[in-house]
Amino acid sequence: MRSFQGQEHTWIYTIPGARKPINFFWASFTLLGSLGVLFISASSYYGSNFFNPSESVVPFLPQGATLTFYGIAGLFVSFHWWILIFWNVGSGYNLYDNQIGMVWLCRYGFPGENRYILSQVRVEDILALQFYANPEPRTGVLYMYTREQGAIPLTPADDYERTPRASVFETASDLAAFLDVQLEIIV
Repeated sequence: MRSFQGQEHTWIYTIPGARKPINFFWASFTLLGSLGVLFISASSYYGSNFFNPSESVVPFLPQGATLTFYGIAGLFVSFHWWILIFWNVGSGYNLYDNQIGMVWLCRYGFPGENRYILSQVRVEDILALQFYANPEPRTGVLYMYTREQGAIPLTPADDYERTPRASVFETASDLAAFLDVQLEIIV
């Protein structure tokens, strides 16, 4: 969760979504691995190694056919990764305004009629910010607990294991002071 402080009464926290370096890595890794597996299955189908014709290849049935299936499945997984990155699913921002007394949580989902998700919460309806500290991996999760909507996570779901506890706690304490709400620490 990156913070960009606007004016003195407005804070904006951007959520990166699917366009993270790790997602680019896995999409590329899966694509190249799938193409390699399909190359091996094609060479087994034709019965010769394309790079070194003197070497033997795996027989097409059953190993080559299985490799073909895995290669095609890997291409579909890679395609899914690239679509998520292209559409930037999960990105958005949290806008906190203590002058108006509102919090806006904006996210982008999959394209379609309801791609843009906007949730509004009045600051008076926020009962507390809850910081769940995980003792073992030394991480933490930040929730905004409201009267009507219950617990709303403010840290992205896939960053729970990678976000250091000190960083989330610092954000939680700064946000609690900014909004003038209670901060609960749950271990």
